[in-house]
Amino acid sequence: MADLVHGGAATAMQRGLATAVSLLAWWACLFVLYLMLISSVTAAELVLGAGGALLGAVAAEALRRVEEPRVGGVRALLGAVAAFPLTLLREIGTLTAAVVRELRGAGDSGRIVRLGLEPGASAALTAALLSASPGACVIDIRDLGPGQEPRGGTELTLHVLGPEISRVERALPGRRLS
Repeated sequence: MADLVHGGAATAMQRGLATAVSLLAWWACLFVLYLMLISSVTAAELVLGAGGALLGAVAAEALRRVEEPRVGGVRALLGAVAAFPLTLLREIGTLTAAVVRELRGAGDSGRIVRLGLEPGASAALTAALLSASPGACVIDIRDLGPGQEPRGGTELTLHVLGPEISRVERALPGRRLS
């Protein structure tokens, strides 16, 4: 029992240290930025800048805690990461063709599709990977309950340029729902 309590204390200390490092890093970056943007450096300006940077650091840390993405399920995405370079090249061509069609007045604005990820797959990493190419953009991420299709997991809403499923999307742990 003592080991469990001690292990919990160590985890809390690690989180506290991570928070302190994050606050210090944000404060330093914001304070240096402030110093670069002011014209005169007086004691009052230094105090004002340090206080403002501290407020900004606290706000950034609070936002990090609220919006921190879960990045578990990295192994499930390795195939999609491997498929990314070829997909990127192909979708650059698709984007170029779409721009030419739009300039000629025969443009197609793409379509909205839903992608269901299996439980355990990282929605944050999947969204970043899909949105990094010009063929898809994630516009919504919704956690699904255990009773919802596809057996829990996460549903991503995407805007895609073409009707075909990319290599990256095929390699993901999930499937299109619409």
